[in-house]
Amino acid sequence: MDGKTHFIVGGIAGAGVANYIGADLSTAVSLTLLGGCVGLVPDLDVNGTLAKRVTMNKNWLVFLLGLLGIMVIIYSVWGSSTNFPWLGIIVGAGLLTLPSIIVKQKMMLLLTGLAIGAAGISLQSTWLIMLGVYISIASRLPHRSLTHSLIGLGYFSGFGYFLEQDIKIDGVMFVCSIGYLSHLILDMKWIPKNRRGVKFFQPFSKLEL
Repeated sequence: MDGKTHFIVGGIAGAGVANYIGADLSTAVSLTLLGGCVGLVPDLDVNGTLAKRVTMNKNWLVFLLGLLGIMVIIYSVWGSSTNFPWLGIIVGAGLLTLPSIIVKQKMMLLLTGLAIGAAGISLQSTWLIMLGVYISIASRLPHRSLTHSLIGLGYFSGFGYFLEQDIKIDGVMFVCSIGYLSHLILDMKWIPKNRRGVKFFQPFSKLEL
């Protein structure tokens, strides 16, 4: 199932929760958008729509490492006291050329998750820490593994609980749970477009539904 469909169905779930709790207009809009975004969250384990949106641009990292490489080369040639500056030149050249080759989106997604987690620790925000941990772990997982399971659903529901406690908006946890679940349901084998299903009980069972 594509990202657009997951976003729309997640948004409908958010709007349904808003209607159920009798939210005012601004809250209803917020819950609808939240539902749409949460509907994309399980696919952070793949280079999908949401992953591309939240990931830091790798060009900045490539630029900074390249700049560091130039500085290492300059220091090795003109500032180093050794008569054999070749090692520094090789390292500097590597910093100039390798990052553009080896720095991939999943690595940047991992760095994004670590940065969000660090911000959460600094701000003493549980939901922000949980989000950082989720993104970091998702960046290292194969597609449709733990993010597409009841463990992922439970974890993100917990995230929703702490987010609701922090921002004081009723229904946030419910939206996080329903929006996430909507993604798993849409990825099940009974949907005609899906070649694969969802292993809800990972890592304890490989049963695919």
